[in-house]
Amino acid sequence: MDNTRIDLVLRRIAKELDISEDKRKKAVESYNSVGTYLSNHIKAQVDIFPQGSFRLGTVIKPLSDEDDYDIDLVCKINKHFSNPKDLKNEVGQALKESDRYSKMLQDEGKRCWTLKYSEEAQYHMDILPSITDITYDKDKKLKITNKDEETGTYTFTTTNPEAYFEWFNEKQQEEKQRLIERFAVQNNKNIEEVPEYEVKTTLQVALQILKRYRDKKFEDRLDDKPISIILTTIMAQIYAGENNVYELIKNFSNNYKKYIKIKNGIEWVENPVNSEENFADKWQIYPERKDAFKFFMTELKKDIVNNTFITSGNLFEESKSYKEMFGTKIVEKAYASIGEDARALRENGSMYINKDAKVNFEQEGKNVKEHKFFGQ
Repeated sequence: MDNTRIDLVLRRIAKELDISEDKRKKAVESYNSVGTYLSNHIKAQVDIFPQGSFRLGTVIKPLSDEDDYDIDLVCKINKHFSNPKDLKNEVGQALKESDRYSKMLQDEGKRCWTLKYSEEAQYHMDILPSITDITYDKDKKLKITNKDEETGTYTFTTTNPEAYFEWFNEKQQEEKQRLIERFAVQNNKNIEEVPEYEVKTTLQVALQILKRYRDKKFEDRLDDKPISIILTTIMAQIYAGENNVYELIKNFSNNYKKYIKIKNGIEWVENPVNSEENFADKWQIYPERKDAFKFFMTELKKDIVNNTFITSGNLFEESKSYKEMFGTKIVEKAYASIGEDARALRENGSMYINKDAKVNFEQEGKNVKEHKFFGQ
C-alpha cells in the first residue's frame, strides 16, 4: 500500500495544529520577562527555561479556541534549600510581590506556580521551582517540590528535563539536520540562520498527530487521557529515522508494548535518562488511566492504522474519517492547503500523473497541463 497520500494529509493536519509564529514569539518574550523578574528578586542565580512540548517542538493547538496553551517552565535556583517548602515559597513570594504577576498568579499547585495570561494571549505558564541535585554535573538531575494535596506536607522529588531534551533531540538529530539543510537551500539562507522550530521531523509531526487524536478521543474524559510524556517517550524509542508519519504511527501501534516493563509487579514506562522514574506511576493509583491508555491504543489501530476509508481513494470518506479523528475545522484547512499547493504546481507545470493514475511531482508519467477555462 502506498502511504504517501496519508503522510501528506497527516503532515498538513499537523501544520494546522502548530502554534502560530506570533504566539510563539509572545510566549518566549513572556517567559524571558518572568526569568528577568525572578533573577532580580531572588538573591541567587536564576535560570528559566521551557520544558515539555514547547521545548520538544510538539506543542499543538487546544481543541477549543477558548482554551489556553500550556507552557511549562523550569525555574532553576542556584541556592541551597534543605526544606522543600522554602524552595516553593521562594518563587511564590517573589511573584506575589510583583504588581504585574500577583494579578496573574493562580492558587498554588502541587509542584508549580501558574501565571494566567490575558484572554488574548491564550496561554498560561506553569513555573516549576527547582535546585540542582548532588549528581547534577553527571546527569542534570534537579530536585523539585511535591505538595501532598491531602496533608499539605512538602517533599523533594527529582526530575531531569534538560537531559530528557538532549536525549529526545539526539534521537531526531540526523533527520533534523537534513531538513534544516534543505530548508536553507530552498529559502536561500545559511544553515546557521534557520531556527529549529522552522522544520519538524517525522517524530515531532507524528507526536502532534497522536496528541490531537488523543485530545479528540478523550474530550469528555480529560482526567483519563494518556499523558504526553508516555506517548513521547515510547514513540521516540520506536522512531528509527522514518520519513513517513503513517508508518511511524503504525510502528508505534504495533510495538509499544515492548516499552512497558514490569518492575516488582508494577507496570513501568521508564524515563530513558533516569531509570528510577516511572512515567506511568499514576496507573497504580488510578487504574482507570491504565485502562484508558489501553483503550487509546486499540482505538488508534482501528481509526488510523487499519482505517480502509483513508486508503480507499474516496475523497469524501477519507475527509470524513479525518474530521472525526482530528476535528472539522483543522482538517478543512489542511485540505485547502493541499489543494492550493496542487493548483500552484499544476500551473507551473510540476504535476504529473503516472500509469497507475497517481499524481506525483517527480516527473513520472504524463505532465498535467494548467487548466484554462476560457475557451480557445
